[in-house]
Amino acid sequence: MSKKPPPSVWESLGALAGIGFVIAVPIALGVILGSYLDHRLNTGHLFLLLGLLLGLISGIYGAYRLVSRVF
Repeated sequence: MSKKPPPSVWESLGALAGIGFVIAVPIALGVILGSYLDHRLNTGHLFLLLGLLLGLISGIYGAYRLVSRVF
C-alpha cells in the first residue's frame, strides 16, 4: 500500500475555502426552492424546512467528500 503525500499548504487553503461554498450553496438552493414551492402550493413552511434539511445534508456530505479527498 502506498501512502499518499500530505497536502501542500495551497491544497489545504483551497479545501478550507471551498468548504464554505460546498456547504452554503446547497443550503441556499434548498431554501430558495422550498420557499418557492411553499409560495406556489400554499403549504406554510413545509417545503422550506424540507429544502433546508436536504440542503444541509447535501452540504455536509459534500464537505466530507472534499475534506476526505484532500486530507
